[in-house]
Amino acid sequence: MSVDSDGSLVQPALDYWSEAVFDEYSNSDFIEQLLVDGGNYGVVGYNSTDEGEYPYWHDETAGEIARQIIEIRAGRGDRFEHDNQCSAGDTFWVISHSQGAAQMVYIAGNAVEGSPYYNRAYSQFDSNTEIQQVETCSTTWYGSTLCETVEEEVQVAGLNERYAVGVDFDSAISGVAAIFTTGGAITGTEGVDRICNGSWYDDLANELFLGRECSAVRYMQTNDVYTVRNYIGDNLAAPVYTIGGYAAFPGLESATSLLLNGEDDGYINLASQMNCSGSAKRSLWSNLKEYETLLGVAYDSAIFSCDNDNKGTARSYNLASIHTDHDAQRNGGILSPDYDSIPDGLDCGSGKNSAGRISACTN
Repeated sequence: MSVDSDGSLVQPALDYWSEAVFDEYSNSDFIEQLLVDGGNYGVVGYNSTDEGEYPYWHDETAGEIARQIIEIRAGRGDRFEHDNQCSAGDTFWVISHSQGAAQMVYIAGNAVEGSPYYNRAYSQFDSNTEIQQVETCSTTWYGSTLCETVEEEVQVAGLNERYAVGVDFDSAISGVAAIFTTGGAITGTEGVDRICNGSWYDDLANELFLGRECSAVRYMQTNDVYTVRNYIGDNLAAPVYTIGGYAAFPGLESATSLLLNGEDDGYINLASQMNCSGSAKRSLWSNLKEYETLLGVAYDSAIFSCDNDNKGTARSYNLASIHTDHDAQRNGGILSPDYDSIPDGLDCGSGKNSAGRISACTN
């Protein structure tokens, strides 16, 4: 916490849920909307992946989040000044936005004994590397193909135990009623793929509208080396309910959607937000079904459905798919967005934004 030049208290983690990138969302407050029918809350503050360049498995992200959840659940407060601090006897739900979704899936997925990184965060910044034999081919000027096998250092999913830090994920998540994610980069985002490995056009769009450095967000790539479902066990310690947005940003900022396939919220592909099995870059239609297309027009029956049998992780369910953008999902800037019914989705709070739906589903 700090004090602004006008004397007002600055609490970044708390302010996060009401700050607006776009003027039309000013004076909106996610937490206020969430608690319209009463309740207590605690806010977790940590140095984000964006600013600290920490991956979601890091002790400064997953580790710090888990430690603060334990403190809040014990009734010791969240270190911020606000009314309605949590009591130890409360029923607890966890709500995350954007990068926080990957961190919560990592924590919940490693809070079950037998999971690959049970009760462990890491102080390393990269996943493991190993030497593999790969085949490389090239085409000569006269059209023949020449191939050879070479050794190459490649990244593989995995974390180095030399950098392990013990964290009680089990205590943090045990007894939590559910985890809700809104606008979550659960399986990364194509936008980061393009920031890190894109063309000159992608670089220009990033410079004009996003202003992101690859080093800060590279853990949000869709490559399996980074995808959180490859760093957890076959169960989650608490069920995860996902909310996805599929509206572009207002005005010129809508150009960020050009970096993404299918539907998106301006930053993140809808398929990634909903934690569907398969690629995070899938081109899903608004009801979370994918169809064969002819000249861009869908036909015949669905070839893929993101229902409960087609999720990226166990105990992960769709709550809603709503017509809202990444900024409004965080600050509640669009109160009554349009929406589409989705396979196995929940109806509680239909017609409301992320805060309203979560409130309706937990009261």
